[in-house]
Amino acid sequence: MDAGTTQAGTSDVAAATASGGLHNHPVLVRLGPLTLVNFGVFVALGGLTAGLLCAARLEQAGFRLQSPLWLPAVGLPLLIIVGSRLMEMVVHWRVYAADPARKLPETGFAFQGGLLLGAGALLVWAWKTGTPILRVFDAFSLSIPLGHAIGRIGCLSYGCCHGVPTGTSRGLTFVCPDSKVVWKEGLGGVPLHPTQIYASAGNLGIFLFLNVLAFAGPWREGTLTAAYLMSDSVGRFGIDFLRWPPMARFRFLKPFQWVSIALCLCGAVALALSRTRPEADFSGWSELAASARRAEGHLPELGVAALLLFAGFGIHGKKVGRYF
Repeated sequence: MDAGTTQAGTSDVAAATASGGLHNHPVLVRLGPLTLVNFGVFVALGGLTAGLLCAARLEQAGFRLQSPLWLPAVGLPLLIIVGSRLMEMVVHWRVYAADPARKLPETGFAFQGGLLLGAGALLVWAWKTGTPILRVFDAFSLSIPLGHAIGRIGCLSYGCCHGVPTGTSRGLTFVCPDSKVVWKEGLGGVPLHPTQIYASAGNLGIFLFLNVLAFAGPWREGTLTAAYLMSDSVGRFGIDFLRWPPMARFRFLKPFQWVSIALCLCGAVALALSRTRPEADFSGWSELAASARRAEGHLPELGVAALLLFAGFGIHGKKVGRYF
């Protein structure tokens, strides 16, 4: 399929289907040389939701969070943005190396990179402060899947992380010229697997599963972390078979499937370590409610974190998909 022909051919279609669903509305607003995309809104909303819930779970686990939380509120979002960007560049390093002048100004992120860099920073902090890191990870594990589920709706609006063609008339059809499906892949008008919806629903399911598991506790520190890493990795590994591009790239698997295997192994390590750890109790409803009320006091810092996430993921240049 010729990308140029597809983009030209879908412009009229996009104009005729201005209300064609969230997946055909990537742009929030254009402000002179800047374009704000809806993807940033959903990432910010997901980060705010996960951050508030995580603060409540940390309080419930016995941590008394000191106000203001400016260091984590600023540091973790920046690490997530940088890590996500670096992971995307590492996975596609050959493309960047072949044409850096074209690729470097393009936007592009990978969730696992932000997860790994953020977790690495927490490990260093815990080592220096003597904090029980597996208990901290458990609190994050009970929160991240919900934020991730919201963020994947942003992927749907932007047209990234999309699926392969369904081969039938059924599927999600992108026609807006600003959608990444159209300007990047030249798949405008082609029914695709809605892998963004699959991923969002999967993360919502993981969130519910882990929190039901938590309320059935207490569990040893690290058990919930292991359950998150393993379930999320299995879900991402499976969805990647339906994600674009359709071909394997390294020893019959896609790069992020190998990353999923690595994260699943990290989950197995967390499970092994949990056997020697004390219990962490996330089971009380009333305790969680009281912790949530205390966590509301951190909304100003969490709001700043959400704004940083929006700036990192939602602000493009004059053209969608490019910083300049």
